[in-house]
Amino acid sequence: MSNELTPMSGSATAKSGFKAEEIFRIDPNIRNSLVKYFQKTITKIVKAPDGEKYDNIITFEDGSNFNIQNKKIVNFGGRGSSFDRRHINDTFNNQFLRKYLTLLTLSRPTKRSTDMTTSQKKDFISLCNNNIKDIIQYFKKTFIGEENRNDYWCIMKTDRKFSTIDLYIIKTETFYNFIEKSISINIKLRNNGTCLHLSKYIALQRKGGGNKDPAPNDIQSKLKITQDLLNICEKIL
Repeated sequence: MSNELTPMSGSATAKSGFKAEEIFRIDPNIRNSLVKYFQKTITKIVKAPDGEKYDNIITFEDGSNFNIQNKKIVNFGGRGSSFDRRHINDTFNNQFLRKYLTLLTLSRPTKRSTDMTTSQKKDFISLCNNNIKDIIQYFKKTFIGEENRNDYWCIMKTDRKFSTIDLYIIKTETFYNFIEKSISINIKLRNNGTCLHLSKYIALQRKGGGNKDPAPNDIQSKLKITQDLLNICEKIL
């Protein structure tokens, strides 16, 4: 066995999604489960180049490879995990959708409130429903990618120390098709409703972040992983 395949540490400091991606690359139990799933010998798992729609690349002995989007979940709930961020101009094709999205998510008086009125939110929901193909094209390009697409999603259900790991896998196209059928536009009408919900699984919001964030006003897409999403995946570890 290669020196690269050292067991995961379970350190209390191993909390981030980046750590989960690293563990995916180096843990021998994960690699063995992937070999059994794909029925092919893996020669390497490497970090994807920055800016790609996936996190890791698996290369097999026969020369083939798959692009993998990795996600970690500790508890269900919350707004979910980010899977895309981009400038407002690269979201929807319809300029009025972009203007409403800007008002809802970016032009905010405080972190937890929006200047968009209840009436405007209702108009925005109607506009989205009247341009549902535009909504779907946005979801597809952010979830799957456009040129160099991600092939599989691997979801790691674990604890904060990574002391136990359950690993789930699903083809990206299968995952996309399931979520796409659930698209139902919603915006919370309260003043603190600052997200555009494309479905119960997908929400768009302002990236935000600290003072050092290079693009805090990017639009961020988040996936809320639930038990019913895990149920359509195959558990391999």
